[in-house]
Amino acid sequence: MASLRSSQNIAMKSRDNKVFVTDRLDSKLHSESIPFGGKIELTHGCNLKCKHCFIPQKNNIPELKTSDFIRLIDEIHAAGTFSLCFTGGEPFLREDFLDIYSYARRKGFFISIFTNATLITGAVAKELCALPPQNIEVTLNGITEDIYEGVTGVKGSFKKAMEAIYIMRDKRLPVTVKANGMKINRSQILEIKKFSERVLGKSRFRCDLVIYPGLNGSKEPLSLRLSEEEIMDILYKNEDMRSSFVNIFCNAEHSPWLEGDFLFLCGLNTFQIDPWGRLRICPFLKDSYEDLAETGFLEGFRRLRANLRSLKFETDSRCRGCELARNCLQCPGRALAEGGSMEKPVEFFCSLAHKHAEKVKELTRT
Repeated sequence: MASLRSSQNIAMKSRDNKVFVTDRLDSKLHSESIPFGGKIELTHGCNLKCKHCFIPQKNNIPELKTSDFIRLIDEIHAAGTFSLCFTGGEPFLREDFLDIYSYARRKGFFISIFTNATLITGAVAKELCALPPQNIEVTLNGITEDIYEGVTGVKGSFKKAMEAIYIMRDKRLPVTVKANGMKINRSQILEIKKFSERVLGKSRFRCDLVIYPGLNGSKEPLSLRLSEEEIMDILYKNEDMRSSFVNIFCNAEHSPWLEGDFLFLCGLNTFQIDPWGRLRICPFLKDSYEDLAETGFLEGFRRLRANLRSLKFETDSRCRGCELARNCLQCPGRALAEGGSMEKPVEFFCSLAHKHAEKVKELTRT
């Protein structure tokens, strides 16, 4: 327990040192409705067939061209955004990926890339070294071939992903390994973490232990979701993960939007653009978007943000004013996708939040 409290104290000091800059930045962004970062889905196509994937791949509508993405990057830059994440689908499927990436990188953005890495060769890694991103997040959902390919559904994908990780490591590219916890791979999550630490070093691993519905409304991915007990077992078994989670849980910032019955407690200061140029603030709100072929980026973002910020509870939902709201996975978008209502509590999220609260109280008790 001493190490846990020591870790909490260090985290608090670190936050205190950053609070002045962070507050000024937040104030600027919120007052002028400037999105500080966002994701650009370059394609919904993918060379893998991951069982848990929430992105629908079947769409016959042509995706944006290189010039379209260049125009959007210019608009996003002009708006004052400073962080971008290129994702998919699998972004490296696009033959023009490096062109789009390099253009954005030269504009000065902090850039992350989300990828399965199976298409990253030595030649591709060399190109990335010329203009390194801030982070390359590689999804690795198994540490053995049978488990990994049981998730991806593609033979030979494990070898390609592992080779790419070592290639990028050897070229000193900033790689992070990400794992999605699910029924198929729950026994390997902590082993993936150990692999990441051995090959890439400390703090180069993250995991998401909750699976969500598909963006097209499909509930199929939920069949792979870990139970509350399975999530708790993984999270609290490992000292690093336990300590990190407790710090986050205890230091979660109070949302100013709790007062006033506002539906959205988040800052609404990030965005997502799909491969057809549709801008969203919440990816789970599929009908709440702006078509960037018809409206400017900043104008569209501000309109979406103002609309979502104005929404308030209209029912006596128990989520209304809940003291655990800042620590709960419940949000209007996820609630709509999972339960058909932005206000109705998702029982799984609610129960998990209360179990976390009880466990954290137990761990931090004097």
